[in-house]
Amino acid sequence: IPLTGAFCSGTVLPICGGTWGLEVEAVGIAPMLPGMRKMTLFALLLALVPLAAADDVHLVVLHTNDIHGQVLPRPATWLQKEGVTSGGLVRLAAKVAEVRAAVEAEGGHVLVLDGGDWFQGTPEGSVDGGLPFVRLLTQVGYDAMAIGNHEFDLGVAHAQEIVTSSGVLAVCSNIRGAQSPGGAFPARVDWAPAFRLFERGGIEIAVVGLVAPETPYITHKSAREGLLFEQPAEELARVRGELPESVDLIIPLTHCGVEEDRELSEAHPDLRLIVGGHSHSFLRNGVRSGQALIVQAGSKASALGRVDLHLDSESGEVLKSSARLIDLYEDPPDGLVSMEFVAQVDALVAAGEEAMGVVVGELVDLGPESGAFRSMPIGNWMADVMRRATGADVGVHNRGGIRKRLSVGPLTRRDLFEVMPFDNTVVSFELSGAELTQMMRSATHGRNQANLEVSGMLIELALERGEASFRNVWIDGRPVEPGRTYRLATNSFLSDGGDGVFRDLADQRDLEVLDSGTFVREAMERDLVGSPRLFLPIENRFVTR
Repeated sequence: IPLTGAFCSGTVLPICGGTWGLEVEAVGIAPMLPGMRKMTLFALLLALVPLAAADDVHLVVLHTNDIHGQVLPRPATWLQKEGVTSGGLVRLAAKVAEVRAAVEAEGGHVLVLDGGDWFQGTPEGSVDGGLPFVRLLTQVGYDAMAIGNHEFDLGVAHAQEIVTSSGVLAVCSNIRGAQSPGGAFPARVDWAPAFRLFERGGIEIAVVGLVAPETPYITHKSAREGLLFEQPAEELARVRGELPESVDLIIPLTHCGVEEDRELSEAHPDLRLIVGGHSHSFLRNGVRSGQALIVQAGSKASALGRVDLHLDSESGEVLKSSARLIDLYEDPPDGLVSMEFVAQVDALVAAGEEAMGVVVGELVDLGPESGAFRSMPIGNWMADVMRRATGADVGVHNRGGIRKRLSVGPLTRRDLFEVMPFDNTVVSFELSGAELTQMMRSATHGRNQANLEVSGMLIELALERGEASFRNVWIDGRPVEPGRTYRLATNSFLSDGGDGVFRDLADQRDLEVLDSGTFVREAMERDLVGSPRLFLPIENRFVTR
């Protein structure tokens, strides 16, 4: 094909039937050199291939997030195929080993990252406070792991113990100590570095850890005592001033959620990759925000994320990037993981299985799907359970604390644990009708979805373009009486200030909280003793118009 000028950007041709290919970027060849009146495209490509291959560093970033103690494969209910399971630590570790070997055999380089929330969510993840699980997780081969909000579920001291005792290669830059007496800017906590540096194929990489700034209000109350959680974009700017000038590529490793990662990319428009977590987003090919490729791999070790970066070996510039998720539906062949690792997994499962396999009831009907302002049937039941357990007038439970969708059939203790894996207890306290009304107003007004499930009351809302306008609270068919005292049952996470539901009320007065000492999941099991065949309450407790 004679060339007389330039050929088009983006042309990709196979060369000699092999795996080589080249993205041609508007290469101009006019005016031509003497003696080069004509040149074939094929000849030009052959001339360029060695130079392009030499200048291209192939970096593969493997990533996970929000594993939440998922040791075992779990039913792949999203496929609607009987018997198919997904994920688990053995499959995950095997796939990481397989991809690493393949990439390195082709001359590429690998970095393995995790976006936080390691252990909280299964019986196996809760054995000995999560330490055995996290030690197993580190054997997958991570180079760096973000700290998630659920690492603080058992308190700040416990989070520090997990990080320092497990061998986990944690990173977090935006957690600082309390303000010092002299007013100096507080230092970062000393038990997790802000960033870690890596070299791959001559490219210097900085992985910077960031956690959601709302962490103090969505986890253990001790996270609000003595710690400051800085805004990610601001803290990343500080970290960038501390990095060596030789760093070619900065990868924020975040537990902040996709929308917050978008904001981070807007504040730092030169970022090319953000590896995230927290929102459990199943991003099959990642999402683009400016120059940045934002990736997440869902949750519960259901898939392994893979990002392919091609970088210029001289400048470190990212020439192209792509992302995909690798499904983990099949057991691996022998030899990819050690028998010792498999034995450790089996031992951890056995440690929690004996008690967790006990059948405690039977779920007869799931009820309808929930909606933005449509009660979750299981949420109705959980709020009812707490109200019955305390003899309260009303009950409130947070939607974010409901972690699993049940299936019709036998209910085991494991099922209840996975619905409510957090060690939150059933509590109650008194409040006036006026305070109850204000609390529900704050929880619903101006929102596009409910964040609470309720018992013993109806919440009246007006909806306009999907946004709620609070109208009233009804109990026993009558509006709440402002001067009357009501007893409200809830979980200790909310009463301690979690999700900010009772924050305004706690700011006005001390809440005299009566703690039953009973975990919510234990109350659920006890509720089944007298009526083991469970029909979830299906009524909608949000009245909308």
